[in-house]
Amino acid sequence: MDSISRHEQLLRVFHLIDILFSARHPLTIAELKDRLRDRGVIDEMSDKNVRRDIEFLEKFGYAVTQTKKRTDRGTTCQAWSIEPGKGAEELKNPAISLPELLSLAVARDFLTPLAGTFYWRGISQLIAKLERVATPQLLDYVDVHKEGLLVHPRPAAAKYRSRTLNAINRAIRSTVELEIRYTSLADAKPKRYTIRPEALVLYDGSVYIAGYRVAPAVEKPARAAKQSKAAAKQANEAQGRAAAEPDNAIRFFKLDRVADAKPTSRTFTRSAETVESLLADSITIFRSADPPRRYRIRVQAARARWACEKPFHPRQKVIPQADGSVILDIERAWDDEMVPQLLGLADMVEVLEPEDVRDRLLENAQRIAAMYMCHHIREFEALRVGR
Repeated sequence: MDSISRHEQLLRVFHLIDILFSARHPLTIAELKDRLRDRGVIDEMSDKNVRRDIEFLEKFGYAVTQTKKRTDRGTTCQAWSIEPGKGAEELKNPAISLPELLSLAVARDFLTPLAGTFYWRGISQLIAKLERVATPQLLDYVDVHKEGLLVHPRPAAAKYRSRTLNAINRAIRSTVELEIRYTSLADAKPKRYTIRPEALVLYDGSVYIAGYRVAPAVEKPARAAKQSKAAAKQANEAQGRAAAEPDNAIRFFKLDRVADAKPTSRTFTRSAETVESLLADSITIFRSADPPRRYRIRVQAARARWACEKPFHPRQKVIPQADGSVILDIERAWDDEMVPQLLGLADMVEVLEPEDVRDRLLENAQRIAAMYMCHHIREFEALRVGR
């Protein structure tokens, strides 16, 4: 079995454990396949593979019980359940301490953006199991102390569809291309894209798909009458390579704008550079194809402490000044990310380098000033005319 098939089997097995544990009665092969399909884990799958997954559970110590079950047609077929018994170590009541239970309860709040998904359901079920073996006094104590910690802003529950997120996760784990319908901020309707997903990124209460966009297939132009067969073949091969090549720049697709996601059967090789390393020089989740450059920024004394505590940039070097201000030395940063952040700090910051960014900020400041000046001039003219 290759690594991709093994990866897919492990994902199915984790879902099977969850399904069998939560089932109130034994489940047949058909019922197991239906529930896996509802979760977006499989599209089509043979009965033989499901039986192999059940054998996998038995091999690793789960007490899987096989029984007979009557179907709607009156016939009998095999059904499976997980029952307490010899070797079912996973069913023993765990010893739970207050810090462990409190930490899990708080962790669930941090995972609120994933409400309704496999990740959220997993931690919720874990907490439910622990609550069954915890004393009422311990649970009351957890509730009281949990109120002392607030996650803000708290995202709305059930923000994403479980089927969509599971499909994306499947594509990432199996390193297969993903077809999505996505509405960017510049579009009114969703467009179809093929991407090579690298990871899911949880940022500022939302989930993003980090991946490389695959260029759309290029339509073959009509062959000229005088074009040789060899030249036509060479041109077609070049077009095929161009269509299969992804963009060099990593992109972030906000899951809120993904209308649909479907894994394909086309595999790809994961990028040697991890998403985490690509974001190391970014304040947000911005990444540009242009090379980053050095910034030197003076932060006024009133905001110096804030710039150090936040920090303003993950790789900043802080140089304190005699007047209480600080200079932030940032080796690698992108203009299109830095400029909006700097404008938001108004006169609390001054860019020392690069020089052209100083000019760009000046132009922005002049446009902002002109907008407000025009408003006041119109008010003054109205008052003058009224007299």
